[in-house]
Amino acid sequence: MRKYFADYILTSANASPSFPAFIKGGMLIADEKSGNILSVQSAQGGNKNAENAKTNWKTGGKEYKTVIIPGFINAHMHTDITFKPDSDTPRIFSKWVLSVIEKRKILTQEEKTGLRIKAFKESVESGTTVAGDIICLDSFYDMGEIRFRRALAPRVKGFIELRGIDPSAAGKKIDEFKIFFENRASIFGETEKYFSTGISPHSIYSVSGNLFKEIRKISRKLGFKTVIHASEHFAETQYISGKGGDIAENLLPALGFSGFSKPEIYFPSPVFYLNYLKMLNKNVSLIHANEISVEEIDIIKESGADIIHCPRSNDFFSSKKLPLKKILEKGISVSLGTDGLYSNQSLSILDELKFARKIHPEVKPKDLFYSATEGGARTLSFKGVSGVLKPGSYADFIIFKAGKNALLNEDNIYDEVLSFDKPDILSVVIGGETVYAQNCR
Repeated sequence: MRKYFADYILTSANASPSFPAFIKGGMLIADEKSGNILSVQSAQGGNKNAENAKTNWKTGGKEYKTVIIPGFINAHMHTDITFKPDSDTPRIFSKWVLSVIEKRKILTQEEKTGLRIKAFKESVESGTTVAGDIICLDSFYDMGEIRFRRALAPRVKGFIELRGIDPSAAGKKIDEFKIFFENRASIFGETEKYFSTGISPHSIYSVSGNLFKEIRKISRKLGFKTVIHASEHFAETQYISGKGGDIAENLLPALGFSGFSKPEIYFPSPVFYLNYLKMLNKNVSLIHANEISVEEIDIIKESGADIIHCPRSNDFFSSKKLPLKKILEKGISVSLGTDGLYSNQSLSILDELKFARKIHPEVKPKDLFYSATEGGARTLSFKGVSGVLKPGSYADFIIFKAGKNALLNEDNIYDEVLSFDKPDILSVVIGGETVYAQNCR
């Protein structure tokens, strides 16, 4: 059992009648054996240890106040493409995809593992304690090995990605997945606290209607969370509506799929198509969803699905800005993701939050904070055990430093959190264990 004291503790984006979202002069008690939180409470009222813990915290000879918040959740990553774009990196989607394929071709399994270790290290050092990673069957990795080789690893929801645009190959693709999963089922069961599996039919232009239907059946049978790239670019709408566009005219022919450059059936948009296939439900998250209309927002709301917002990646491709305020007003849950580093500049959710705040000034800081914590927990099915700091939830949190004169309350705390930078992180705790501390690698 370990006690953590702070001047301020932010437990959640939403207060409840039984538990406050904001605690001044707080104490968090973590059980290092179970990895869960035992208690979060006020430490005021003559607690000498708490007073000492608060007033004596110094870094670089300077005195600071401390803030504890839930660990960030990065709902969407591709850790096997952890290399930064440069001036030669294509911004046209079809050319970018082809460049990713070429880069992946020359990577060994060991090199891919190295990229993932690099991605997880950067993630944890910037406050991420849970991540959603897209993983291809042919490059699946052993999370136990990664944790053994490098302590800086978050909890991971590994979404197994399936592709197959040829309708006649759907059965074969599902059989391959079944064999893969059955061979690893016991391992997955043993590691579920820090690694669990989901499924990801890649997109409407890389998965046939038959394969979507088979994935829908097996995901329901296994109780899997499902994530789908949808409406990331206008080219997807052009493709599914039969109007050509970059995907139909450039990407699919370059991949040898000219015969599938027109969809099996035409729809106004990817969301309409996925709704027709009955792919949208409360266990499904749409990645990106930039190019959506008010009518599509209503479809998503009615289905119970949620959205993973990747603002900096969307900006990289000059995609339409997600209508975030309208989505939130409908009560749709939104999480935050960095996407892969190859369409971004960092894997930091702190950086993603700052950019989101810049392009969505009409959205409340509290709602952006929710997307980086509880929204991500919902997407990755860690809801109730992550993204919040309450008794019984995972002891996954960040300790930040604030100025010694900072006067925070339940109204301005969210603004303060969104102003923090990586150097303001004093430590990151996962499962009650400190996995990162400032000036300690």
